[in-house]
Amino acid sequence: MKFKSSLTLVLCLTGTTAFAHPPQPNVFDDGNYWKITAYDDSSPAHTQWASQGICFQPYAVVGTQVRGAWYSDTFPDWNGRYAQEGDKLFMHGDYAKDVGHDGMEFEIVTQSRENLAAGHWKEWREDGAYGNTIGFANATLTRAGKCEIVQPGGIANINVPPRFLLDGKIAENPGDIGQVPLDSLLSR
Repeated sequence: MKFKSSLTLVLCLTGTTAFAHPPQPNVFDDGNYWKITAYDDSSPAHTQWASQGICFQPYAVVGTQVRGAWYSDTFPDWNGRYAQEGDKLFMHGDYAKDVGHDGMEFEIVTQSRENLAAGHWKEWREDGAYGNTIGFANATLTRAGKCEIVQPGGIANINVPPRFLLDGKIAENPGDIGQVPLDSLLSR
């Protein structure tokens, strides 16, 4: 009996100390600015829809995860939360005054020198019933540098201009196809 209790104590203490270390690589350390790109999951050619900039904010270690907030510097009022556990990254966010929603799941390719992640991006809007699905997309996330750290509550003060489509209209959601290319907007 004593042996079993001692073994349990050792396992608990060992497990607790292992959780105090953030995963490496993670989405904040070594550059918190990433480019997210969506590709139409229903298309055999996986046609590219859109790319946006994502700024990950500082994280807190919560058990086996790091958790924090994120915002976009290329699409207005698009922001949310993230959690990373190991090489798995989970994100959710809102836009259009919280009427539009996104959810993303990625796996960071730890062997990639440029810090690449691949996964899925889904986007929908409220409609009072099941939600109006905008799309399901395969997606990539690529580290692209560093961006501004915003104090808690300060995301509402970030002024991101509207994102335009190639035909001159304003994009209605972050994944809209035919947006002005991201690279022409940024000089990072």
